[in-house]
Amino acid sequence: MALFQRGDSFFQKLTKPEPNPVPLEGRAKQNEAPEVLEKTAHHGVLLGSLMSFISTTAFAVGFPFLQSRRDALGCDALCQGGQTSLRSALTLVGASLIGRASDKFGRLPMLWLGLASSLATFGITYSLDTLQGMWIAMVPSGLLDHRWNVAKALLTDYTVEQGGGDADRAGAVGKLGMAVGLSMVAGPMLGTLVFNTHQQALALSMAFTVGSGLFIAMLPMPAAQVQHQTKPSSGMMDFVQMPVLRTRGAQLLMGVRFLMALAFHMFAPVWQVSVKSRFDFGPRDHAQFMGMVGFSYALSQGVVSKPLIRLAGQDLTKLILLCILILGGFRPFALWTTSVAVVYLLYVPMVIALGVMNTAITTACSCLADGDQLGGFFGVMESVESVAGLVGPTIGGLAAVYHTDLPLAAVCSSYAVSFVLVLLFFGEHVVQSTADVPTSSKKDQ
Repeated sequence: MALFQRGDSFFQKLTKPEPNPVPLEGRAKQNEAPEVLEKTAHHGVLLGSLMSFISTTAFAVGFPFLQSRRDALGCDALCQGGQTSLRSALTLVGASLIGRASDKFGRLPMLWLGLASSLATFGITYSLDTLQGMWIAMVPSGLLDHRWNVAKALLTDYTVEQGGGDADRAGAVGKLGMAVGLSMVAGPMLGTLVFNTHQQALALSMAFTVGSGLFIAMLPMPAAQVQHQTKPSSGMMDFVQMPVLRTRGAQLLMGVRFLMALAFHMFAPVWQVSVKSRFDFGPRDHAQFMGMVGFSYALSQGVVSKPLIRLAGQDLTKLILLCILILGGFRPFALWTTSVAVVYLLYVPMVIALGVMNTAITTACSCLADGDQLGGFFGVMESVESVAGLVGPTIGGLAAVYHTDLPLAAVCSSYAVSFVLVLLFFGEHVVQSTADVPTSSKKDQ
């Protein structure tokens, strides 16, 4: 617990009002406080990004061996579909629970919980090299490891404390996304170049996970979290209730997130079959393609998102609409082309658009929800994606049975509905509400 509380006294000195009259020495400290907060925010964003890079790399190291392990253990298409559904169901419950717990008990304890559950997953996988072990290993991490959402809320806390605007929030979350994108490139490369077996890769994954704990230990606790933990709680209802979810803006963002995730999950089964039939994609081809996706996503998060959001200002409507157009408009051409080069050329802007849109949605969420609801709101957004993950592959598969082009039509329709919703309601219920309503009154909306 000492690690969880080590920043308390420092931030309390920064935020506690000075008694009157204020001594000259106290006034000097007050003048330095904004600079100290800015330095602390930059330090926290850097450490949080490094933690996410190491922890995601730990999972990505084993990606190249995953399919061969499934084949060796006899996990067929039905088994893989069941595992996807199980993970979505676990995430549906766990993301909201852990996100809300981070609001009530602190971001750092939930990061430690995620690390412990990740180690449990790797340990079960290492010791139980069976099909049953694959199923059991999914439970700890799927239910309790949601460090990505907690880290987004934590970095947003840092940025808000230093008085940063939308572009600064986007920049902080962008650095986090860039770290994850780069880990998706580094992890598989490391796994295939250095190791020959899945067991060896697992050993490195566990070592990386333990190493990520060093960065968690160095993370400063946000002052807002310290203050919130001293407030009296009204029990279970205080934990469950999130007034932000009753706002039209939050409901709109959840609807758009669901439709976007549904489009992805309906498209994924068709896409896998398509690249196999058109280009005879093998493991090396998939690794190269995922490397391109990871690098493009990192580029979108670390280089593209913040300048575009700064350029858009407080109204992100046009930027989000442009991203939806690229995502929905390029997919048919990527599915129909007979050139691998064209596929890569199309997917680069698509992945960049996805990264920019994700950052814009995260920024909008942080404007709607204050600090004691933000983690829970991020968790609910991930749970919404999990619902799409449960039903999307089934819808896409059933649609393909009736007609080969029907899944693509359903995907484009989801993007079209998202476009219309953002065009008609984003400005009124997200932009206008965050501009007109003071932060202190968000709970009453």
